[in-house]
Amino acid sequence: MKRSVIALLVLVLTLTGGILFAEGQTEEVYPSREIELMVPWSVGGSTDIVFRTFLMVLPKYLKAPVIIVNRPGGGAVPGYTEAMSKRPDGYYYVAWATPSITKTHMSKTPYDASTFEPVINLVSAPCWLLVPADSPYRNLKDLLDDARRRPGWVNVGNAGAGGGTHMIVLAFEKAAGVKFTHVPHAGGGPTVVAAVGGHVDAINVSPPEGVAQLEGGQLRCLAVFSKERLEAFPEYPTAIEQGVDFSLGQWRGIGAIKGTDPAQIKVIHDAFKATMEDEDFQKLAAKAGILLDYKGTEEFRRWVADQDALYEDIVKSNKLGDRYQY
Repeated sequence: MKRSVIALLVLVLTLTGGILFAEGQTEEVYPSREIELMVPWSVGGSTDIVFRTFLMVLPKYLKAPVIIVNRPGGGAVPGYTEAMSKRPDGYYYVAWATPSITKTHMSKTPYDASTFEPVINLVSAPCWLLVPADSPYRNLKDLLDDARRRPGWVNVGNAGAGGGTHMIVLAFEKAAGVKFTHVPHAGGGPTVVAAVGGHVDAINVSPPEGVAQLEGGQLRCLAVFSKERLEAFPEYPTAIEQGVDFSLGQWRGIGAIKGTDPAQIKVIHDAFKATMEDEDFQKLAAKAGILLDYKGTEEFRRWVADQDALYEDIVKSNKLGDRYQY
């Protein structure tokens, strides 16, 4: 009897020890290796600048490196399509922004507003209309008057066909009663370069795109598409105060692959939120013209859904793209 009891105890201890050992071996402190962040726009564009600025301070709050991988072109469709093939293991995230929503209503895409899991919104920035320093347009009225005289002759560059900056200037056309020719580029960076080089009459981008060129005197701002002048750039007038009742901007945040562990999402959320609140980062953000706007995971989820409905309405009411039958 005693032998049977002893044998049973030995068996239980052996199994328990094996389980504890196995658990000890498989347990992982997240994150334990580098995290990839896919930006589906070019280096030097506003979304790219935003995340590279965050990465200057993020290591204080996230003990694993974050690597930015740019996948520009195609209205961000190739980048997001590639992201859909990634494993939801917590080591791959996407820059989730306004153009990711607008493009899905302009044409059929493999993804929609519910494909990725919202993690955190970081930035909301109204667009601004910029022109080369030697442009004959000294103010918004000059540009609009010319556009009315010559419908379709004044061209405006954007960061990608069907993207946020394209969609916003399309909506501005309606509000101002004009018609532009739209010139798409592979991201905000190339758009700014085109304006500096005088290859387009004007561009529609959003801070921090164009900040350095405005400060350097290479570009001029005709109007900001916000309800009030930006606190960081009080010298630039709004479209509203120049007679066009229009304001609309872009948001930028982080999305996770569907199925990513909520606990892992929380780690990323908390690290970026702590970075947003960091005094050193806030100084860098102000210098770069980054306008911070925190939305937590659930609030961001609701915001994405609202934005999806907004841009669906803009596309349908203007009969844009080839996604819907008109």
